[in-house]
Amino acid sequence: MNTRITKTCLGFAITLISSTCFGQNDGSKATAPTVFTADSLASGNAKDVLTSFFQLAFDKLTGKDKQLNFSSNPFALMLKSDSSLNIDTNYGKYRSLRKLNFGAGLNLDSSYHFNGFSSGVKYALIDKRDTAASAWLHRSMDDDPLGHQKDSLHNLLVKFELTLDIDQRSSFHNAIRQLFLKDTPFNKLDTTLQAKVKEIITTDPKEFNLIARIIDTRPSSSLVREGRMIFDSLKNVVKQGLLWTVGVSDTTYNDQFFFSNIVIGTEIVKGIGAYHQGSNLEFDVKGALHLLDDSLAKGRDLKRSLLTFEPGFNWVIRNKQNDQSWLEFQISGVYSHNFTTLYSSEKRDSLTFNGTLRIRVYKDIWVPLAIKYDPKSGNFLGFINVRFNFSGQSGKSAAKKN
Repeated sequence: MNTRITKTCLGFAITLISSTCFGQNDGSKATAPTVFTADSLASGNAKDVLTSFFQLAFDKLTGKDKQLNFSSNPFALMLKSDSSLNIDTNYGKYRSLRKLNFGAGLNLDSSYHFNGFSSGVKYALIDKRDTAASAWLHRSMDDDPLGHQKDSLHNLLVKFELTLDIDQRSSFHNAIRQLFLKDTPFNKLDTTLQAKVKEIITTDPKEFNLIARIIDTRPSSSLVREGRMIFDSLKNVVKQGLLWTVGVSDTTYNDQFFFSNIVIGTEIVKGIGAYHQGSNLEFDVKGALHLLDDSLAKGRDLKRSLLTFEPGFNWVIRNKQNDQSWLEFQISGVYSHNFTTLYSSEKRDSLTFNGTLRIRVYKDIWVPLAIKYDPKSGNFLGFINVRFNFSGQSGKSAAKKN
């Protein structure tokens, strides 16, 4: 019976992977991902804290107690069943559903036999990394003064282009493209275009004050480069944003549906320090109250209670081309306090150190290698985990509703 349950659950996991992968493509031609989304900018650590769509995790593959876990949120299920919901207004409308994560899991022993179920629910009290529902972020993008000045300058240059002769119009049009679409220094542009831009700015210096400042102080820069710097600063705000979740999870025995432990926990992730191109640093702190079965007492209960506190840092190394995380190293210390009766050779307080190396092996498939070290005994424990993260947007931004 146990083997049958295990095979059924593993079969479900494989089916889920296949259906989700094909469901994201829908037979259409693959497109490059849009970088400026919370999902694409999120570190692997942040995706483990709060799942944006689907996550399938295989934990402790090299340990004696293995786990297969699935997590998602209600809006992700709605979006999977009805793709028409993928519009920007719904991401704000259903924000509370997207902040809620639920999960279910299967525990296996060293022989991959069924060893109990697990489940949990988690809610984000604060999620400053949610670009889809950030009113401040949308205002920052809509109210970008340099962007407005570039639009006004472009309109005036196009009007001037229409007054030119046919022979001159083509070269001037190419020069305009260089100005607004290419990272060409202003002082390297067509001289006729340079003269016309300066004339427009002189006519209305207040309207084009930012562009005038760039040309006067940084003539070797470009409007494309300056706009990218503003864009990158907004992305950095998202990557440094505060994420705070609270949740409860449980595990059952392998022979009946009765809890063998319950965990009430909270976790905070916050980017810290100055951002450097290609990497950033996250502060991660976890706290949890564990209610455990007392194996020395008769019957099954949750009379043992353990408090854990785990502060740590996660170093995120990013691809400089698309700003996505590809390698992370997290180190933390775990302090534990036992409130109840101690077992033989057990201490009231203990301290261990954890390290996790996360590697993105393909798209959003991560392989975290977790290492635990006990300074008292000098023992090391190592586990290999695998994470499959699935996006509900097929690498595209949510469509706008007219």
